Amino acid sequence: MKKVFFLVVGLIATISAFSTVRTVSSNPATIGQFTTIQAAIDASADSDTVYVYGSPNSYAIFTIQDKKITVIGPGWSPDKNLPLTATVDGAIFRNSPAGGSPDGSELQGLIFNSNVRASALNVGGDIGVNNVRLIRCQFNFPVTWDLASSGFLMEGCIFYNTLNFSGSLTYQNFLFQNNYFYFSIGFISTQINSLTNSVNVRFDHNLFTSNNNSGGGTASVFFSSRFLTFSNNIFNQANVGNNVSFSTFTNNITNNITLNSSNATSNATPWAINSNVDGGGNLANTSPGMVDQTTINNGNSSPNLNFTIASGAANNSGSDGKDMGLLFDATGSLNWTNSRNSRVPRIFSMNITTPTVTPGGNLSVTVDARKSN
Repeated sequence: MKKVFFLVVGLIATISAFSTVRTVSSNPATIGQFTTIQAAIDASADSDTVYVYGSPNSYAIFTIQDKKITVIGPGWSPDKNLPLTATVDGAIFRNSPAGGSPDGSELQGLIFNSNVRASALNVGGDIGVNNVRLIRCQFNFPVTWDLASSGFLMEGCIFYNTLNFSGSLTYQNFLFQNNYFYFSIGFISTQINSLTNSVNVRFDHNLFTSNNNSGGGTASVFFSSRFLTFSNNIFNQANVGNNVSFSTFTNNITNNITLNSSNATSNATPWAINSNVDGGGNLANTSPGMVDQTTINNGNSSPNLNFTIASGAANNSGSDGKDMGLLFDATGSLNWTNSRNSRVPRIFSMNITTPTVTPGGNLSVTVDARKSN
């Protein structure tokens, strides 16, 4: 078993060569240094990493306020034997002139069953939270960002609920890339709200889809949003909506959107209304040709369906020469197949291959370790 111990230590050490890594487990069968994420954060210094083990038990809500912290779980659907996930009851980012800053913090490989939010301390003088990264997480409840922010990355994530912003604040240098947005008609009326004062906010290579296989309806993905950039996205049974204005659309595709009598053009071709700009390469009401297109059109919400483009309109039709929709790059981090795992090496399986061991004999252990860039 000594070989296994050293391998695990080696894997954890790769998270960061220059910061302290603290481990958390709410599973009595897996021992961590802490049983709650908050306790590990409180014990950490700026730029430390908190690694959260998969567990059948949920983790309590935590707050990152006065330091830069990276919190990493195993992923939203880890590809391994015993694929336990790290489910968390929410997270809070706060920034106050009292000292310290959560700027540069990252959440990765976690599933949230309650709100994630950036909120003020209500003590006056609250300032924004900047350069936050949400990587390969799943959000079953709203994400609410009530502080002005600059530098914000959402990549490889799943959104089953709303993203709420404040129309009175400015958000700049935001990138939503390679994410899966599932819009449940009848559950939420809009999915992304009030990106009203946007500066360099870009949605690139995302898949927006829904359970509305008849298309149409008044529900829309966006509400009260302006000055956005859309490139290489698939809007499948998901109306972009009449509430996107002064935005630029390049190489996007809409599909299976039934045209309403009152706004037929706007639903199918959002780049043609509300002072939006058609940057070229856009296709309206055309099937993108995903491998599991029929299943997706039937409203299946699984993020593990096959979203690759076998052929058709979205194939190699992006502004970058890649397929529209989710990315499947052969190298680097932008591959949806890898997004189910966090970006740290993992033990896929571990087996004792010696059926019996005589006194003084050797114990053979086979370990299969993998990584998802």
